[in-house]
Order: sequence, then C-alpha cells, then structure tokens
Amino acid sequence: MAEGEFGESPRQLLLPEDHEFFKPPSAQFIVPFDVPIVEKKLTFEEASKCLNTLGKDESGIRYAYLMITATDKKLTDISIILNFKHVLFLDLSGNYLNLEALQVLAKMPFLLMLNANRNRVESGALDTMPYLQTLCLNINKIEETYDISQPMLETLELEFNQIFTAQFDNEKLPHLLELDLKGNHLIDLSGLYPESLERLFVAQNKITRLNDLALSKLTNLTTLHLRDNKIRKLNGFSEFLTKLSYLNLRNNNITKVRQFRKLACLPSLEILVYTGNPVDGKRQKGLEMQGEEPGENEVEDEEEIFGEDQPEKKPELDPIRLGVLVLLPNLKKINKDLVNFQEKEEVFLTKSKRLDKIMSEMSSDEETEPPTTTYTSETAGSESEAETDQDIFDPRTDEEENK
Repeated sequence: MAEGEFGESPRQLLLPEDHEFFKPPSAQFIVPFDVPIVEKKLTFEEASKCLNTLGKDESGIRYAYLMITATDKKLTDISIILNFKHVLFLDLSGNYLNLEALQVLAKMPFLLMLNANRNRVESGALDTMPYLQTLCLNINKIEETYDISQPMLETLELEFNQIFTAQFDNEKLPHLLELDLKGNHLIDLSGLYPESLERLFVAQNKITRLNDLALSKLTNLTTLHLRDNKIRKLNGFSEFLTKLSYLNLRNNNITKVRQFRKLACLPSLEILVYTGNPVDGKRQKGLEMQGEEPGENEVEDEEEIFGEDQPEKKPELDPIRLGVLVLLPNLKKINKDLVNFQEKEEVFLTKSKRLDKIMSEMSSDEETEPPTTTYTSETAGSESEAETDQDIFDPRTDEEENK
C-alpha cells in the first residue's frame, strides 16, 4: 500500500496498543470445541450495529466507520462484511468461524487487522490479503504453520493452539516482526522462523532446550520471552544474536549461576529476568536460615522514626544478583530492578580480585581446591545462597555443564 492512499501512512492508521482489539482473550469467553454448531449468518443490520471507530477512509478525504466488532455471537458466516469496503479492522473473536468462513475476507480491499481469537480455525492458510499487518488466531485448533502466507504481515498471534513444531516459510512472511506461540506444545526452538523476527514469545510451552542453529538465524531478534518452560541449561545462544536486548527466563529450572555465563556472547543484552528459577530461590533460603525475612535489612528504631541522624548503613546486596552481574556486566536491569551504582562498584572489585586468583590457580599445577567464598564478606549468608566464585569464573566447569 503506497503512502498516501489513505492520506496517511498505514502505520498512522493502526489502533493504539490499549484498544479493545488487542485485549487478551478471557478464559470465561473461550468457546468449547465440543459445542454443537448451529449455522448463523451475520446480517447487514447486525453488522451495521457493530460498526465503530470513525476515521478517514482510503481517499483520505471522506470519513467512514473503520472497524467492525462482532464478538461472541456464535457466527458461522460473515460474508455480509464484504458490503463494508471501508473497514480496516475486524474483531470476530468468540464465534464459530472456521478457515473456510474466513476466506471471504481476502476480498476486503483495505483490511489491516484481523482478530479471530476463540473460533474453530483449523489452519492459518488464509488467502493472501495484500495489506494485512496484524493477525490474531489465539485459542483455535491450528496444528501447522508452514502454509501461513501474508506479504505485509508484521504481527502474528497463535497462542494456545495445537502447534508442536514451528515451521514458517521465510518467503511467505517476509516482514513479520512479532510472533507469539505462547501455550502450545513446543519442546525446543528447532524449526523454521522468519528471519525478519524482532520479538518472539514462546512462554508456557514445554521447552527443555534451545537450538543454536534456529536461534543463530534470528539476527534481528531483540526480545525473547521463554517464561514458564522447563529450561535448565542455557546452551544455544550465539554471537549472531547481536540485537537481543531483552531475555525473559522466569519460572524455568535453572539451578546454577554459572549458566548465565553462556549469555556473555550476547553483546546487546540489557534486561534479564530469571526470578522463579531454583537459582533465585537460593537467596530466600539463605535468609530463612539466618532467621530473616526476604528484603528485611534493618529494623526501625525510635531515633530513626523521629528523624535523628544515624550512621549510614549499606543495603544488603543479593549475592545471586551480583554473580549474574559479574558474568554479564552490561546488564542494566535484572528482574524488576535497575542495576545501581553500588552493585556495579561491588562487581568491579569482586571480579578483579577473583579473576586474578583464578588465573593464578590455572597457571599452576596444584590440584588443591580454593576455599569456598561468596561474593563479599558483607553479603555472605550461607553456602546455599550462591555458588562459589570458582564455579562462576572457572572455564573448567563448562565441560561438565554442557554434557
């Protein structure tokens, strides 16, 4: 679509991110697949009542209603929509539409966004729509993805379908920027992905390992969301992921701080989320062994309450967090908190001292094991709180971890 056909660029016509169109499907409105289907056509009168979002049409001069919202109506036939040629946005979620019923939309001349969540769509092989940029097919019955072909598509949502392997044809989706495969049945990231991808969401699958060959081809990837999987080892990341800046590993099975060293090959990584992993639980366990509550560093006394001057106390630093920072010093945010100056200072001192010690040990033939220490004397709680510095820095541990 050439800029100016609508009087504005297509991007300027897109709905705001907080629009009703983009709200995630609610569980209470999920259409059960075993409910008997009764044929029901959308009528012209009903479709007219579903019109909304007044704006400029394709001429850029006249005004028209640009959106139809026909949700939760048990529709099986929407062919009447062809009478509304100015419509750019369609929300048909919560009906009984299958692939055949949706094929009529290929005749919509200017359709930009289609939401068909919670229907009975068995395949994403919709006929080509020349200007379609956003396609939402969450909570359907889709198993295969290779036949999805939309030349201008930028966002594709396929949450909670029946997808076991991601197979996308790069030539059929040349402009895809965001892909959401949350809640499917992936066990790894093998398969084929559009190389144009910038954001990949694969939360709530069954992923236990990453595939370096598949990941290495996603050179434009900036965001990778792997929350709620079963990942224990972080093998598979490569230096080809030069733009990856956000990585979410929340609620996986990572038990060792040294696993994060495998992310050092990511030059642009700035935000890392790992809360909910066993390695994060070590911090809480250490505090409990000392009889403290997590986050409880000091107790207010009478003088503090009334504003009397008190000696400044350094806040307690999280040894797990410090260990991650030692390995990945370019991080700007870990979990929900920004990296602060005190942490950067502590990491610099710790890293300098420990690297000197490790290099000295590696240059000798001594087999004696160095004493177990935590990152600083101030943050030492218990051995269970953090791995030893030997574990984190020493490359001799890699061979064992990669088995």
